[in-house]
Amino acid sequence: MTATEPETRMPKRGPAPVQGMGMLIGLLFLMLGAFELMPGVTVGEGSARALFGVFAVSGAWTLVHLLTGAAAVFCTRSPRAAARFLVVAGACYAVVGLAGLLPLPRAVTDALPLNTAGICLALAFGTGMLILGAGWLWRRPERRR
Repeated sequence: MTATEPETRMPKRGPAPVQGMGMLIGLLFLMLGAFELMPGVTVGEGSARALFGVFAVSGAWTLVHLLTGAAAVFCTRSPRAAARFLVVAGACYAVVGLAGLLPLPRAVTDALPLNTAGICLALAFGTGMLILGAGWLWRRPERRR
């Protein structure tokens, strides 16, 4: 570039797709936690509470969903943090879904109740988050010209 040529600037890039997906998942978990706190949305009393009458919930699940949502929103500041969050949280939810298939002690099932719908949802969320996060982390960086 010579002194007479105008300086060309690269346009600013927007957020990476993994950041958008992380934010979407975070907001979904925050909404899920908020729905669990609403009396009209949860059906039943005590340990027999169910979100929309389908997914078993408890106070511990509500706290887990709210913390997961807040962490996801916080981690969407950078693409790498968002992808790492998706991998870690996805692995945790997949493990919870797999653990729901095993006979667990009553103390665990009282704190984190899982019915068939909850197990399927945890496995689906966990698998999806793992695929999104790992796919972004393992992708080939684009070559700049």
